[in-house]
Amino acid sequence: MSLCPGYHQVAQFRPDDDYEEEEEIFYVTLELGNIEPSLIPSCDSYYLVGLDTSTPFLQLAGTVLKGRHETLLGTELLFTEHEHALSYMESTWQRICFREIRLEEKGRVKAKADAGSLVLDRITGKLAPLPRRRRARKMEVVPEDY
Repeated sequence: MSLCPGYHQVAQFRPDDDYEEEEEIFYVTLELGNIEPSLIPSCDSYYLVGLDTSTPFLQLAGTVLKGRHETLLGTELLFTEHEHALSYMESTWQRICFREIRLEEKGRVKAKADAGSLVLDRITGKLAPLPRRRRARKMEVVPEDY
């Protein structure tokens, strides 16, 4: 018996052998911004976290970088070098632009904010001074017959 004509209920699906898995490979270029040029060759390892999120993080030695995804208008061509000759490898239309950030413990940021009358800006996440209060305008009442 079926709720919809033309369809029937199954107790078990067929084996997965009928379905092929296709692996998709996407290349992404990383733009590291204004970091020290000697930092990359001197790093033994790096940590790339959250590549599939909207804000990935990259750590090179003690430097932490926060990224954002960009879709390129065109494509970038990627090449490899073999024995002083270039060969085409792949193309990409995605880039992650990184900028250096400084991480601080949550308790420290709160203590700084409490001590110096600073607050965290909700949009940028940076410390900012308290907003000024607007002054009330003094209105003068002028008689009509004046």
